Amino acid sequence: MRGVFCTKDLTSGIDGKPASVLDRLSRIMPGSDIFCMDQVHSDRIVLADEAAPQDVPQADGIISRNPDHVLCVRTADCVPVLLWANDMPLNAAVHAGWRGLALRIVAKCVRMMRSLGAEDIRAAIGPSIGPCCYVVGRDVADALGAEPRINGSGSLVVDLRAVARSQLTGAGLEEDAIESRGPCTACRTDRYFSYRRQGQLAGRNVSLIGGKSWSLPGLQVG
Repeated sequence: MRGVFCTKDLTSGIDGKPASVLDRLSRIMPGSDIFCMDQVHSDRIVLADEAAPQDVPQADGIISRNPDHVLCVRTADCVPVLLWANDMPLNAAVHAGWRGLALRIVAKCVRMMRSLGAEDIRAAIGPSIGPCCYVVGRDVADALGAEPRINGSGSLVVDLRAVARSQLTGAGLEEDAIESRGPCTACRTDRYFSYRRQGQLAGRNVSLIGGKSWSLPGLQVG
């Protein structure tokens, strides 16, 4: 196993901010080098190798050449994407909201991994809001370049996970190199936080890759 998409049980009782999540994870995995980001809905991707474990860089993607590094993404409806190389020690984690997807952050991460020498790249897309619940305006659909659907109420909806998958395949990953795990977060607030459903009261779900993160409870990947 390479990583895990955790349920809200892991982060219940904390506010979901980077410092709080980092503190919780440090208590659960003492001695691990854990990297969280101050996520700003950008396409900025940083290298963990160039940061100290307690640093919280403003970014929405992080890559590490050290398999012992634990890379963390926090989400509450946005799409968490975990990536790894089978042919070298290289892991990545991406926070992909609609703005990041519009900036093609997932494809950018694959390109950066290739620039570091990876050829056999695999990916896992985690629990996030589904097209059943993600009602958007035409501006969001246009920014994503996604073909919107009309739901039963006559509203526009888009599939963020399908957009992430399209960027992965467009960057050269085969379909069988991509896992898709978990339900719609807005439908399953019993197991996941959802900003669309819970607003400011929503905490953050965490997705982790590297180190012994795979041993934590949740949906294991890799």
